[in-house]
Amino acid sequence: MAALCSLPGLLWQSTMKAAAPRPCCLHTSSWRANSTRALLTRLHRQAYPRLYPVLLVKQDGSTIHIRYSEPRCMLEMPLDLDSLSPEERRARLRKREAQLQRKKEEEPELMDDFDVERYSQFWTKAKK
Repeated sequence: MAALCSLPGLLWQSTMKAAAPRPCCLHTSSWRANSTRALLTRLHRQAYPRLYPVLLVKQDGSTIHIRYSEPRCMLEMPLDLDSLSPEERRARLRKREAQLQRKKEEEPELMDDFDVERYSQFWTKAKK
């Protein structure tokens, strides 16, 4: 206790504190790239997307469980049109065009009953 109260003791203590390396993080353990690191610090990402478990169906019929950005029950991989025969390709294109035509027909026209004259009083300046 006498060494801490004296002037040389205080000088020695301050030089030891200045010479000792200071921890830059909250914890002082060594850096390890393992599963416990995520418990101690945050994951360094620009965005933190939420991924949902989804069943992916490949072209050959096999299935895989993946993580996907949208909550879906099942995803189906698109079929490679180059690997199909010309008849199958034409049949698929006809089916696709029929679906697009149905979607265009189903779009309803928006009926608008907005009357401009009813609100014209709000954008004209009142005279003083």
